[in-house]
Amino acid sequence: MCYNVFVANTRSVTLSVRLKPETKKRLAKLARASGRSSNFLIADALDSYVADQEHMLAETRQGERQVKSGHYVRQEDMKAWLLSWGTDHELPPPKCACGKTHDDEELCR
Repeated sequence: MCYNVFVANTRSVTLSVRLKPETKKRLAKLARASGRSSNFLIADALDSYVADQEHMLAETRQGERQVKSGHYVRQEDMKAWLLSWGTDHELPPPKCACGKTHDDEELCR
């Protein structure tokens, strides 16, 4: 049998969070069912959330840089292409506004 082992970070700080009473009950129930503490579940969820938000912000900023440099697909072109899917007259994928065709590795960076 294989088990995932998590080593707790012993360097931590305390943070106070206000929860709705129903959320606190659900968290306690989940903690009991999972054999984890509420603190562990909250810290784990918050770590995941922060990482997701950091990634989303980085991707958004990269997209903004691409648009400023002229590398994007016009909404009208994308919409026409998507609406053509499954029809007898499916369109080829739209080109970048810069006029070049880019592969997945080169995404107009």
